[in-house]
Amino acid sequence: MNGAIDTPLLPPDLIHESPDNSFDGTPRSTCFDNATKARHEYKRLRNAKASIFRQREFVFGAMYKSLFPGYLEVDPTYKDYDLLVMLPSKKVSKVHIRLISPLVGQQKASLLESLVEVGRTLSGQGNCRGREVGDLGSMHAIGVRSASSKVMYATKETTSSRVEVASRMMTDWMQDNLRHILAKIRTVDCQLGVEPPPSLKDAPGSRMVLSVNLANAPHYDMGDTCESIAVWVEERPGQSENWFFVLPNVSCQGSKGVVIKLLHGLAISWDGREIFHCTSKTKITNGNKTYGCLWSSTRK
Repeated sequence: MNGAIDTPLLPPDLIHESPDNSFDGTPRSTCFDNATKARHEYKRLRNAKASIFRQREFVFGAMYKSLFPGYLEVDPTYKDYDLLVMLPSKKVSKVHIRLISPLVGQQKASLLESLVEVGRTLSGQGNCRGREVGDLGSMHAIGVRSASSKVMYATKETTSSRVEVASRMMTDWMQDNLRHILAKIRTVDCQLGVEPPPSLKDAPGSRMVLSVNLANAPHYDMGDTCESIAVWVEERPGQSENWFFVLPNVSCQGSKGVVIKLLHGLAISWDGREIFHCTSKTKITNGNKTYGCLWSSTRK
């Protein structure tokens, strides 16, 4: 990964629309035999506007179906983590990993149940998924589009009402668990003079992004202004397989990268401006859905 000279210039192995894939999603032999065709697809993906802005990498395996050897695998089932990871620049960054109890929440519904309720109101591809770059699933942005324009994302009323409840619960949880991250996001929004919509008045940040069954290539969040906080939930907890958050450009304890096993109720805070990241291609069955719920400060 990371543009290494020995990395083959092949398109991601799970781009569903690629002619290099067979009807059942498996790579056709031409994906390996026709180097010219593979490099043409690679260049097309890299030259897409969404790829250039977020510095996406497109190589074979960029959309993860299985883990790469040499990665540190983090299983947060039994304990919390505060990982110190080294970036390619040798700068050290921190990744906070916490598992939220399903019972957390001051109202009838728990925080995790309220996030699933938000996900159920979403439909279509959303308004912020990487287009023409092979992403799977959908992404939906809510709140302030940018501090300078003051423009808000359009949101359905049913979504807004559920976002308000879930976001308030998330702020309460962060007060007790990741208070310093909450303070950073709120401080940046204040410095930018951001006025969030009613649904995010009591939220950790002025912008919320929700993904549904997402799988994407590694990228940076170039529009972020500080660390973010995200929580992953499922419609049917425990049924998703190969569900990972992948950090391919960091080293921890001498590893070549880090993969974090995603679970219903897992919260992760990281700096998306400097940590390359993506979500694996997850096996979802029996009507299940996975949701990623992220709060951040708006872009400038």
